[in-house]
Amino acid sequence: MKKTIFGYLGAAAVAFVLQFAPANVQAHGFFNNCDPCEPVACNPCEQVCDPCDPNGCAPVRAGQWFLNGYMEAGFFANAHGSKSVYGMQDGIGDRGANATSGNTSHLQNTRLTGAQINQVYLSMGKAVDGRRGLDIGGTVDFTWGSDAYLVQAAGMERGTGRMNDRWGTGDYFAAFSQAYVELAYDRWNVIIGKFHAPFGIDSYKSTENFFYSWSPVNLINPIMGGGAYATYKVNDRLILIGGWVMPEEVGESSKNNAALGGFILNPTRNLNVRYAFAAGVNQYATAPNDIDYFVHSLTATTQLGKRLRYVFDWSYNHSKIQNPAILNTDQYGLNNELIYQLNERWAFGTRFGMLHYDDNSEWCAVSLGANWTPNKWLTVKPEVRYDWTDKPATPLFNGGANTYQVSGGMSAVVKF
Repeated sequence: MKKTIFGYLGAAAVAFVLQFAPANVQAHGFFNNCDPCEPVACNPCEQVCDPCDPNGCAPVRAGQWFLNGYMEAGFFANAHGSKSVYGMQDGIGDRGANATSGNTSHLQNTRLTGAQINQVYLSMGKAVDGRRGLDIGGTVDFTWGSDAYLVQAAGMERGTGRMNDRWGTGDYFAAFSQAYVELAYDRWNVIIGKFHAPFGIDSYKSTENFFYSWSPVNLINPIMGGGAYATYKVNDRLILIGGWVMPEEVGESSKNNAALGGFILNPTRNLNVRYAFAAGVNQYATAPNDIDYFVHSLTATTQLGKRLRYVFDWSYNHSKIQNPAILNTDQYGLNNELIYQLNERWAFGTRFGMLHYDDNSEWCAVSLGANWTPNKWLTVKPEVRYDWTDKPATPLFNGGANTYQVSGGMSAVVKF
């Protein structure tokens, strides 16, 4: 089912691109996530928070060089006992011919059955501060692991075809998750290069996600792209964004172009609202006509109390070819996370997500999880998950034999 639904979306280069996660937005300039440093959303233009700092999320001050990283490894299994089946030599789960993840093709970062190294992530660069004039910096992030194929771009880590000339083979791949130059002047920031994007709750970086697995709606939320965008700080409560992006490409061609826009709004100290959209046309070589697509995401993060936080996400993905009989899809979903911080070491959370497919089928999932942080450099993430759908093929549980699945696992994130 995933191959059917997302074959066109893959051709449109929408489904696995651009990921700018909302409360997960990362890196520097406009997309900062200071939630690990403060109990509420903070001003993303004042300082760059480094969630991976072993000294307890000490802020990376503008103008300062930084180098940090982390590694996540873990396991996931399902009650059906299904195991991963690989098709092509690259073995990238559901993206290989006749290949299927044992847990389900939709768990994304827990794609494999059993133990795996999900991400080894290194980040280096220079933060910028334009309040005293023009400042130039940038970021280069390198990632290796079973998740890295998700941020590989045509023209950089792979060839023009989705399966061609990838950096890596078998279970593990490599990629420059981000590589961009950043310019700052007064209230303006400009980023040029390859970057993550602002859609949905789930982030590619595991340090920015409470749960080990991803929610169903993340399947339609794009992950990364190449291009340029500018941000403008209107005031302490509002930041605007606008730019241009080539989804899933870095200088590969001019056939796929999208306008990128959005905003971050902090109406109160306890509420953060983020909106992002990408609208474009893909002149894909295998498509009989140009593909028009539009994807957007609205998220809200609110602090319900000193220890309780709620995050909501609603996302929508539309793709259309001039001939509606060929392709005219509408997919949408929502995600809810409720996180309770018991103390400095323990946090507990629950998540409910739903995804509506264009064939009028729905897929829902509930997760219960915890984060145990015994020290500043280690976080352990146990999770139990229950998925169900109204059609056996969407998603794929136990080879399509079931409409439900109980699964679970645990990962460990080591920061350095």
